[in-house]
Amino acid sequence: MAAMGVMTVAGSVKWPQGLWVQNDGYEYPLVLVVVSAVLALTGPGRWSADHALGLTPWPLWVSVVAVVIGPLSGLLTRAVLHRRPAAEDTTEDAAEGRGPHARAAR
Repeated sequence: MAAMGVMTVAGSVKWPQGLWVQNDGYEYPLVLVVVSAVLALTGPGRWSADHALGLTPWPLWVSVVAVVIGPLSGLLTRAVLHRRPAAEDTTEDAAEGRGPHARAAR
C-alpha cells in the first residue's frame, strides 16, 4: 500500500511530461503501482518467506482495500501538500532586490 501511494505521487508529478520515461514521464511509477497491486492481490507464492514460515495470506478483501487506499492516499497527500510555483519577479522587484532570487545574487 505504501509503495502504491508513493508511486502514485511520483506519477502525478510526472504526469505533464507524458507516459514515456524517455521524456521524464510516468511510465516507471505506473509499472511499480501495477506490480504492487498484482502482488497485493495474488499474495505470496511458493518461494516466498511467508510460505516457508507457514504464514497464511490475507483475505482477498484486505488486499482489495489496500489496492484502493494506496493510490487514494497518495493522491490525497499530493492534493494537500501541493504548492503552486512562485510567480516570476517583476521588473521593479528585481531592480530593488526584493525578488525571490535577490538573496542568491547577494
